[in-house]
Amino acid sequence: MKKIYDLVVVGGGPAGLTSAIYAGRSNLSVLVIEKEGVGSLAMAHSIENYPGFPEDVSGKEILAQMRKQAEKFGVEFLNGTFLGIDIYSDPKIVKTDKENFEARTIVLALGAGKNAGKKLPGEKEFLGAGVSYCATCDGAFTRNMTVSLFGQGEEVAEEALFLTRFSKEINIFVKDNEFKCSEESLKLLQENEKVKIYLNAEVKELKGNEYLENAIVTIDGEDKEFPTQYAFLYLGTKNLTELIGEFVALDKTGFAETDDTMKTKVDGIFVAGDMVAKKVRQVTTAVNDGTIAGMEVIKYILKNKKK
Repeated sequence: MKKIYDLVVVGGGPAGLTSAIYAGRSNLSVLVIEKEGVGSLAMAHSIENYPGFPEDVSGKEILAQMRKQAEKFGVEFLNGTFLGIDIYSDPKIVKTDKENFEARTIVLALGAGKNAGKKLPGEKEFLGAGVSYCATCDGAFTRNMTVSLFGQGEEVAEEALFLTRFSKEINIFVKDNEFKCSEESLKLLQENEKVKIYLNAEVKELKGNEYLENAIVTIDGEDKEFPTQYAFLYLGTKNLTELIGEFVALDKTGFAETDDTMKTKVDGIFVAGDMVAKKVRQVTTAVNDGTIAGMEVIKYILKNKKK
């Protein structure tokens, strides 16, 4: 039986780790999804104003201590790329490039960097004209077309299987030397004559005129051009608006708006840290947000377990 986490935290910075510590200490099952070595604190060489550290300390050292404390309370960690959330499932599903996870509550602590998601050459130009982030949303538009999926994990496999109902040809490009999805999904894809899977393949550029026409992909060090009329991207290139704009109110600069409980428009989902609209962004303010979000998660779980 697949594990359902009481809390999945997206982001391993000070806000996310603080919420994980509070929830873990309250005997909740917690998973933190992070990109190791990424984030403003991880890149801080020297910090002089974080309370409790009279000597200079690096951001990595502070994060290491926070993670050690979280692990003490049974918090699990996954180094992966966050792709999105299915807010309509019960429990909710957090999608990553490794696998999907079921969660009763979610804390989003993505940091400020996600406001400027790094796009592929051609991605922005063809968004809505052949570039999509959701095959189940746009698959019906691909009837009798050649399509490409770029990414890794069960999410990509499930989306590709959905496209077999519509598309003429389906190319799956995986950056690694292994497609990490369930045996059942992989078998179904390999048996379908519409589907081709390419390993050690990294997309470099999306090209076309008015609409998408080709994808430049490096396979085993060699650049190749593949005709494609639709490209579905599961690479973590979406910005904050594209990732969470459906269920989190964002201000005009793209930061998440919330009240003093860190809640979003969706029950059981909270935001914390530098991604939140605020006047000051420091480690201390991130920890504050994480504390509030963690305590709200605890109350939410206790309240709903009584039902």
